[in-house]
Amino acid sequence: GRNVDIVAKVTYKKGDEGVLYATGTQNSGLSLFVQNNKLVLDYNAFGDHTIVESANAVPAGDHELRLLLRRGDGMAGQLTLQVDGSDVATASVPLYMRMMSSVGPSIGHDHGSPVSTRYSAPYAYTGVLHEVVIESGKPRADVKAAEAQSEMNRQ
Repeated sequence: GRNVDIVAKVTYKKGDEGVLYATGTQNSGLSLFVQNNKLVLDYNAFGDHTIVESANAVPAGDHELRLLLRRGDGMAGQLTLQVDGSDVATASVPLYMRMMSSVGPSIGHDHGSPVSTRYSAPYAYTGVLHEVVIESGKPRADVKAAEAQSEMNRQ
């Protein structure tokens, strides 16, 4: 339920494509990938796919491609794609999943059943993927309060 940033550092050239980071399966999860020269996110909330895609092509060169997952009110959330710190696409989701899947993440490809219907697994990234960093934000005050209450209930 926290805010999360997924940051992929790449050297990109026109035509490179494939999964940068994926977690989950065809049942639920998310996949951050490059397709048709655009940065794409498929946020699969139990079969309800929210596709977020950059309007413009990713330019050739070294880039930081970032996905911002932001918790909203209740169960809602906000998804934002960035290229080098500039927002390139955004969408709201009614369900901000607290747990993506029991299946672990993939870096540079999508192992197992594909998260997205827009490709066949493993859809390995064909460019140079230097690293993927996951940055976890601090929990919101209401989350901290709920965790504290849950802990008190166990005592």
